[in-house]
This record gives sequence, structure tokens and C-alpha cells, in this order.
Amino acid sequence: MDDLKSKLAEDKALQAQVLDILKTTDVGKAYAETIAKNYFEENISQEHKKIYDFVDNALTSVGLEKPSGVKTSDWAKMIAEQNKELSDKLETLKSNTNPDESLKKLEELKAKHKKEKADLTNTAQQQINEREQLIQSLKTKERNLTMSTEINGSLSKLEFNKGLDQALINDIIKLKTQTLIANAVEEDGKTIWCKPDGTAYKDGILNASLETILQNELQSVLHKNTQGGGAGNTPTAGGDFNGSQVIVQEATFKTQEQFLSEFDKIAQRKGIPKGDEYNKLYWEAFERYNVSTLREY
Repeated sequence: MDDLKSKLAEDKALQAQVLDILKTTDVGKAYAETIAKNYFEENISQEHKKIYDFVDNALTSVGLEKPSGVKTSDWAKMIAEQNKELSDKLETLKSNTNPDESLKKLEELKAKHKKEKADLTNTAQQQINEREQLIQSLKTKERNLTMSTEINGSLSKLEFNKGLDQALINDIIKLKTQTLIANAVEEDGKTIWCKPDGTAYKDGILNASLETILQNELQSVLHKNTQGGGAGNTPTAGGDFNGSQVIVQEATFKTQEQFLSEFDKIAQRKGIPKGDEYNKLYWEAFERYNVSTLREY
């Protein structure tokens, strides 16, 4: 036996002959199968396990959960079948969808959204406009009330012709008051009384006082002082008019406007009408009292 082992170890041809003989016997076949099985388990089976582990890890990493007791190959087959089913359903859904109909619905939704947005914007703007109109209306009422109060204060200083019908006087006062308020403007918080053409009432170079304006506008219904002996519009001597100069008490004015008001009161009291004589006396007094050095208002 030892000699046979030695010869087999040294003679490759003899090894091949012995293997060919063994392959034809049951013992040889069983031995070859055992050798092959052991090789598979030691080498090929481990490689397969690595592959299956890789597949398992890849699938679980994307959130899939492997059913308990199921082989990797069966699990992969199940996933493939599920994917195919989903793909088939998606294709069916696509084939049943009308692109034109979908586009039409999309355009309808866009138009609806645009209209709702426009309606909302219009409603908001309308509310803003209504509030602005309300605010402006309140401001106008407050402005008119303030002016009416000021006009009434000046009217109380005037003496009306008692020989005229009071209703007539009231109608004229109402009309003149409405006209004055409608044409008045504000500058630097001060009311400027204007004519219908937009120009300010003037008394000389200054804006006329409200009292002066009312006296001129309402002269047809005011009481007219009459004096005998040709008096009335003729200047008289004495007092605060000496026949050639109007005497204005300096303590009664601090501004050009106040000077004009005081001068006008004296002129009216002394029967000096507006005109060339009035203007001559005014500018003479204006220079004499250095009124140009005073502030305007």
C-alpha cells in the first residue's frame, strides 16, 4: 500500500488512471460529490451570502422591510412584481387621461383665481375710497363750520338796513356766505378769502379782512349813515381824521393786516369811500407809520 501511495504521488499519469476508474464506482461518485459540496460551502456559498446581504441592505436602506422567513431571492421577486403592477396602473391612468381636458381645467382654475383676486382687490379699493370720502366729508364739514362761525362773528358787527325785509336780507347773507366758503383756501393754516375767479380779495396790497369783504359784498342791505350839509362821502375834520391824514392809534396794530383793518374802520366811520382818495390816504399813513417794517400777518 505504501508503495502504491508513493507511485501515485510521483506519477501523474497513474493518478489520472485511478481517478477515471473511481468515477465509475459508487464510492468514487460519493467521494467526488462530497469534495464538491465541501468546496461549494467553503467558497461559492459564502460569495452568494455576500450578494444576498448586499441586496437586503440596499432594499432596507430605502425603507423596505423584509418579511420574516422569506429568502432574499423571493423578496426581490415580490418587489419586482409589485413595481410591475404599479407601472401597469400608471400606464393605464395615463392612457385614460385627456391632456386637453386637463389643460382646460387648469385654465379654468387659473381664471377663477384671477377673478377672485380681482374681486378682492376691487372690494378692498372700494372700501378704501369710501373711507377716504368719509374722512374728506368730515374735514369739509369741520372746515365749513369753522368758516361759518368766523363769518357769523363778523356779521354780528354789521348793521343792516331795517327798512328791508328780513327774509330778503337772510337769503342774501346765506348766498354770500356759501360763496365765500366755497371759494376760500387755506395757506399756512390761515384762511384766504377768494373771489369766484380764484383771486384773493384785496384791500390795497394786502388781503382784505373778512369784515371788509362782507361790508363790500353786503353793502346793498347794510344801513347807510347819512349826514346833512353834503356830508356822507366827504371827509370831515377832527377826531382820527384831520382832513388830510388818517390818524391811527399805534397801539391798535402790530401787523400790516391789523393796520389795514384799523385804517378801514376809521375810513368807514368818517365816510371815506373806497377809491383814489381812500388809496392816497392809505399809502400816506402806510409810509408815515413805517408799516412796511411790520410782518404781514
